[in-house]
Amino acid sequence: MKKRLTITVLVLLSLCLSGTVMAAFPKAVGYINDFANVIDNKSKAELQLLTDALRDEQGVELVVLTMSSVQPYTAREYRTLLFEEWGIGGPEDSGLLILLVMDTREIEVEVGYGLEGILPDGKVGAILDQFAVPYFRQDKYGAGLVETTKAFRAELLGESFLLPSKSSSADWFKTFIIFLAIAIFVSKQSRRTPPGGPSGRSGTGRRTIYVSPRVGGGRGGFGGGSSGGGFGGFGGGRSGGGGAGRKF
Repeated sequence: MKKRLTITVLVLLSLCLSGTVMAAFPKAVGYINDFANVIDNKSKAELQLLTDALRDEQGVELVVLTMSSVQPYTAREYRTLLFEEWGIGGPEDSGLLILLVMDTREIEVEVGYGLEGILPDGKVGAILDQFAVPYFRQDKYGAGLVETTKAFRAELLGESFLLPSKSSSADWFKTFIIFLAIAIFVSKQSRRTPPGGPSGRSGTGRRTIYVSPRVGGGRGGFGGGSSGGGFGGFGGGRSGGGGAGRKF
């Protein structure tokens, strides 16, 4: 009798624990999953447009998720486990998860295998520092997620995206001094040039711009948007644990 009771208790405990783990991973409702209810309607609509465009034009599944808590996991653990659970990304593993956890005030980003070359950990962290954290510290979660998503989209589309340096004022001053020195040198050289000779002109000083490689074009097999008829799921992508996180 005692043995049966022990087995029953263990089974019930196991079921309770498995229920807790299952509850920790909600079912996706689309590309925007605001389970913490912190995104305003305007920002939510803009996020939907941005994620739909990335899916249709570049074949990238960018998912936004807000949670009140992710206990018993850490935010870092949760982002990787949920990415695999939901299978974000398609056959080329072109998935991106932006996770916002409210009780610990953290934002975490998980990058799929196929995007790690375009979005290395350092760049992801820089984007969070520049576009997410300042908004979140003012409790502007919707706006912060929109700006962060725009920044990631710019990189994924191969557009110029240069984060301004904290020492930008000093850099501009140094640049001004360099150009001034060049102008003085060119002016002196032009005075020495005989009539009819080549006129001295300074170069235009082109700025070097980092351009990310384009991700492959749109693919079939995605689950569709969150509007109408329910959500069919993601494309089965995987992640190698790349990404970054920040507290705010």
